[in-house]
Amino acid sequence: MSTHHSPGEAHSAATDRAHRHHDDESLGSIRARRNLLAGYWAGSLMGLSGDDLGRYSGDLHEADHAQHGDGDVIARLSRDLDAAGHKTTRNEIAAALRRFHAQALKDTGCTE
Repeated sequence: MSTHHSPGEAHSAATDRAHRHHDDESLGSIRARRNLLAGYWAGSLMGLSGDDLGRYSGDLHEADHAQHGDGDVIARLSRDLDAAGHKTTRNEIAAALRRFHAQALKDTGCTE
């Protein structure tokens, strides 16, 4: 059975798909910005600077793709901060991620 769509329906469906794709890209850039901010924060606490700080922030963002959600980033930050002698709870790290997320929204001019 074939379904026929009017030109208006087809345009609307294409517009919806494009909007969802743009939203996904925006959320991805917000998340990337949040991760970079978190990386700079944690890296600074660990005494990193210059290129080392930039590399750490980039590495943290790459670590975000290990699993769905924030668990991978929180685990990485917790492990790295602990190894550097900064005892930070998972709740404190989650709160920091929320602050960095809010900052990333401002920086990118996006809203959720």
